[in-house]
Amino acid sequence: MAIKYIHVSYDFIDHENELMLVMDMIEGEADEENARFVYDGFAEAMLVRNSGQIVHFPVVVQSVGDMLKEIKIILVTEMNGDDIHDVYEAQVEVLNDSLPVPKSVYENL
Repeated sequence: MAIKYIHVSYDFIDHENELMLVMDMIEGEADEENARFVYDGFAEAMLVRNSGQIVHFPVVVQSVGDMLKEIKIILVTEMNGDDIHDVYEAQVEVLNDSLPVPKSVYENL
């Protein structure tokens, strides 16, 4: 199965030192057991949602990046308009290196 890179609208919410990612709903099921949020350590990140879908976040502000370096889990909330579609946790991984994202993903921004 080919991996599909996806861009969605998103925002981060800091609630009492817990970080939540709120983003548009994506078709298909998230692999809630194996979801990973990978931060490059500098300015961008990706959510490995399942074995075939990676959500790319081209902009991660410094304050969120600082939190990502300190936490182990992020809460992911997928929204369908104003309604919550799905909520799950993703393990946080900080690379301190470039994300393994193909250059073609950046061309579609």
